[in-house]
Formats: sequence, C-alpha cells, structure tokens
Amino acid sequence: MVGRSTLVAVLAGMGGFSDGFALLLGGAALLSLSQYFKLTAGAEGLIVSSPFIGSVVGSLIFGRLTDMLGRRAVFVNVLAFFVLGSLISALSYSVAQLIIGRLLVGIGIGGDIPSGASLIAEASSGGDRGRLISIQSILWGAGGAVAVLIALPLLALLGNASWRALLGLGAAPPLAALAMRRKIGESWIWRIKRAGGYKVGNRSKYSSILAFTAASLFAWTFMLAIFANYTPSILVSTMRLSKSAALLIGGLQWMGFVVGGLLVFKYCDSLGRRQLLVPATMGTAALLYAATFLAVNDPATSSLALIALWILGGVGYIINSIYSAELFPTLLRGTSNGISFSMGRLGGYISTLILPSMMVSIGLSGIMLALAIMMTPLALACLFMAPSSEGRSLEDLENI
Repeated sequence: MVGRSTLVAVLAGMGGFSDGFALLLGGAALLSLSQYFKLTAGAEGLIVSSPFIGSVVGSLIFGRLTDMLGRRAVFVNVLAFFVLGSLISALSYSVAQLIIGRLLVGIGIGGDIPSGASLIAEASSGGDRGRLISIQSILWGAGGAVAVLIALPLLALLGNASWRALLGLGAAPPLAALAMRRKIGESWIWRIKRAGGYKVGNRSKYSSILAFTAASLFAWTFMLAIFANYTPSILVSTMRLSKSAALLIGGLQWMGFVVGGLLVFKYCDSLGRRQLLVPATMGTAALLYAATFLAVNDPATSSLALIALWILGGVGYIINSIYSAELFPTLLRGTSNGISFSMGRLGGYISTLILPSMMVSIGLSGIMLALAIMMTPLALACLFMAPSSEGRSLEDLENI
C-alpha cells in the first residue's frame, strides 16, 4: 500500500510533470509559431519567457499564502491557472493573447511548487525526505520526455497549425492533478505550529541560506531554461536538422535530467546532498567551457554533450530544490521556497527573453562561454556553503 508521504510526493510531482510537459510542447510549438505569427526575435523571446515571469509572480504570492492559509488550500487549487492559461494559449489569435495565456501557465506552476514541496517535506521522515522531494523534479524531466511522443506526430500531421494542439494539450496533466489532489489533507506540522502560536526566532540566520538557495536556482534555471525551450530551434537553425530530429534530441536531454534525478533519488539520503552537488556543479562548469572551445557541428556529439549537461543539471537543480524545501522554519517554509523558486524562474525569464538576441550578437559559442563563467562562482559557493542536511529531522534543522 502506498504511504501518505509517497502519495503526496507523486501528486506534487504531477505539477512538475505538467510544467515539463508544457515546456517541451511550448518548444515544439515554437517551431510552427514563428512561421504562423512571423515572429521577430524580440516577440519570440517574450512568448517563451512569459511563463517564467508568471512563475516569479505566482511563487512569491502563493508561497506566502502557503504559510498563511495552509499548504492544502494552495496545493489543491492553484493548477487551475495552468489549465486556464493553456486553453487561452491554444485559442489565441494574437501575440498579446498568447503571452497572457503563457503568463497564467507560469502563475500556476509558480504557486504549485512551494505548496507541494512544503507538503512533501512535512510528510516525510529525515531518512527519506530528500528522495521524496526529488520526485517533484524527476517528474518535471519525465514530463518533457513524454511530451516528445505527443509532439512528434502532431508536428507531422498538422504542420504549421500544430501549435494550437500542442499548447492546448498542456492543460491535460494539471487538470488530472486537480481532480486527484482533493484527497490530500493539510500538513499536521503546519497545523500544530500555526495553532500553537509558534513564533519564528531570529530570522536573520536564514538569510545566508536563502541567498545560497536563491542564487543557485537562479543559475541552474538560467542555463536549463535556454536548452529546455530553444534546443529544437537552435538545432534546426544551426545544424539544419529536420524538425522531428531536433525535437527528438530535445527530448533526449530531458531524459538526461531524469537520469540525474534518479541519481539524487538513490543517493541523496545515504551518500549526502553536498557530496552530489559539488561535483555536479564543477562538472557543469567544465563541460560548458569545453563546449565553448571545442564547438562541433556534429549532431551525435552535440546530443551526447547535451545529455551529459542535463544529467549534471538534474543533480544540481534537484539538490538545491531539496535544500529550499527543508532548510527553513515551518512557518517560513512556503515563503522561503517561493522566494528561491521565484529567483530560479527569474533566471529562466531573463535567459529565454534574451537568447534570440544573444544568438544574433555573440553566437552559440559565446553563449556557452557566458554560461560557463556564470557557473564558476556557483561551483566555488557550493564548495564552501553547501550543507549536509540528510538524516536530520525538520525540527533539528530548524533549531540549528
């Protein structure tokens, strides 16, 4: 029989699945959207980046409401924004309508992550908390990979009209999640703390932890968002691949993220968070430098490099997501997680907004170098600041 903590983790992970599913479908839709609306580089950046700025808004607002009203109140309802936004996107007849729809999608996932991660953390024990929180992000990668199986035939059948079906299908996973989440109850830890008049002590001691998790998620999302949204388009434009081949490679990179997530799932509670995070961050920086100076136009080599980058990215991003859910006091957990996630999505907003213009001005090698330089100080920060929180109760972590 599935335990409550595992059920909560899977239902929370459905929000992550919905996000990954919609992001890959959005990347596939871009292949036909650009031609349908005759998009400029600026308009393309606005459309792709709008879910990220929506996530910034959603995570800040609903992260705070998660601590004020309870985890369940947000968790059960917030994905309705995702469903509505997907339907508006599919029915859009102007770029402005499309941007509004994508903003609502972002608000939905932005509100979902803090509430879901808080519920998972508070339903778990110290010995399995890391791997259960990791399910949320593993299913994000799985959502992107599964979306390829849907996008490939739709692109072949519908051609330049496929974007409506692709964006509309993004409503299916969150709609299913909304129906299934009704059975989840409120966090008993939050109830006790809230009802007992519990007061958070010295909040300043959490500032350095929040700065670390927020900066880390900013950097990881800045990098991953570029490839999550633009890999198919980049491969079509730079290597002259067919849309189907480019989309298939785009799906393979998401599988790399799942592999990285499975490594976290297996080892984060035994080997430890820090022991996984430090080499993953250093390896990512090294791989990006190599991609800068050893640039190739061979699709096979590029695919292997992308998959390796996403395996490392899966480890790095998910460990920092675990930190964001477990290292803060109960009555600040949703707020703090929301701030960290919002900074991550701000990174994704900036990178996806400027990527089309960066491709024109500095090219792909220049982008790789910029990403490598960004990841270098993060690798050093992880070496000196990444904590070891495995095996410890939330109460123990709160009283450090």
